[in-house]
Amino acid sequence: MNRALFALLFAASLVAQAPAPKAAPAAKPAPAAPAAKPAPAATGIVANKDSKIFHKADCKGIAKMKAENKVSFASSAEATKAGYKPCKTCKP
Repeated sequence: MNRALFALLFAASLVAQAPAPKAAPAAKPAPAAPAAKPAPAATGIVANKDSKIFHKADCKGIAKMKAENKVSFASSAEATKAGYKPCKTCKP
């Protein structure tokens, strides 16, 4: 084997044995924003201005209501006095 070929093979073996370059550390992901939760009702009674029906705060009928139609009351008696009728599903 001639010297040039030997030198070429020797250099190639050194390159193959060289450690791989270190990768830059991964950037930390940004913390996830907290999930938006619907604002809890200030009281236990939520009424609809259009239908004139009032519900318990956990009634499924509230989810169907438009935000601009929601009215809160401190009690069922207060909602009834204002002319609202109780929901037939949650029966407040």
